[in-house]
Amino acid sequence: MELWQRSMIRLARIDRLRGWAERAPGARQAADRFVGGASALAGVDTARRLRDDHGIAASLFYLGEYLDDPELIERNVIEAISAADLLGAEGLDVHVSVDPTAIGFRSSPALARRNAERIARTVAAAANGGRSAVMLDMEDFSLVEPTLALHGHLVGAGLPAAITLQARLRRTARDLQSVLGTPAFVRLVKGAFPRGTADDHQGREAIDRAYLELGRAMLAPQARGTGFYPVFATRDDALARQLIAIARDNDWPPDAWEFEMLYGVRPAWQQELRARGISVRVYLPFGSDWWPYAMRRVGENPRNVLLMGRALLGRSYH
Repeated sequence: MELWQRSMIRLARIDRLRGWAERAPGARQAADRFVGGASALAGVDTARRLRDDHGIAASLFYLGEYLDDPELIERNVIEAISAADLLGAEGLDVHVSVDPTAIGFRSSPALARRNAERIARTVAAAANGGRSAVMLDMEDFSLVEPTLALHGHLVGAGLPAAITLQARLRRTARDLQSVLGTPAFVRLVKGAFPRGTADDHQGREAIDRAYLELGRAMLAPQARGTGFYPVFATRDDALARQLIAIARDNDWPPDAWEFEMLYGVRPAWQQELRARGISVRVYLPFGSDWWPYAMRRVGENPRNVLLMGRALLGRSYH
């Protein structure tokens, strides 16, 4: 599985393959499986429909990552700001997800910090209640420390910032302890950037065990008392059921924590959880640069490769 993930990440960064995919007969259909629209306006419209039809919240993410070009970096920042303003105008959670490499980190950590501040200030101004924040996505291992530092900087400045942690990394238990005693907003993912035995838990079972142990800590009664807000980004039924039981046993109100899932992945399960009174959010990408994102989804679940291939050839999913 880890070799498969690495291979898909490499394919995601091949410009020639990306160009072919984006010109393929079914490119729009392939994109629509995982992407909520080509523009911020379309993404927010999708978020509004999710809320109105199913009571599901959204975190908007403008597609684009690992950038060096100043114009593209600025475009990413403007799109995130636009999404925040539009979410606020619709009365939705002003919740946007941001990759540090999408807002300038590869050019300059100082530039990324300034841009994160711009986005977070917009989120703060547009917020109208609910769970509003700029969520910092966690990228590859080299960016863990800088992303944690950026989160600390934003929170220290009084800005609404949240952080993503990866269960597969051995260091995450320590990183989590540093924020558990605070009213932090933390998203836990399994992790899509495999390393090696020194840094990673190895194999699905070990990663699942680590995820559950971290989830148990996040749902401890002591964490609830500090205003800590856990977000469990998983579509894994078995893990989800165990986390629901832990939350219930520790008296967590249903609006004090949430599940997050990818847009287009297991929508029936998302709706079932919401119907049971459990808070659900979808990670909702928008924009035209969809190929790297879609390939990471294939990397996380090899079964998606058939769906992607059929869509690119312009064939039905059914």
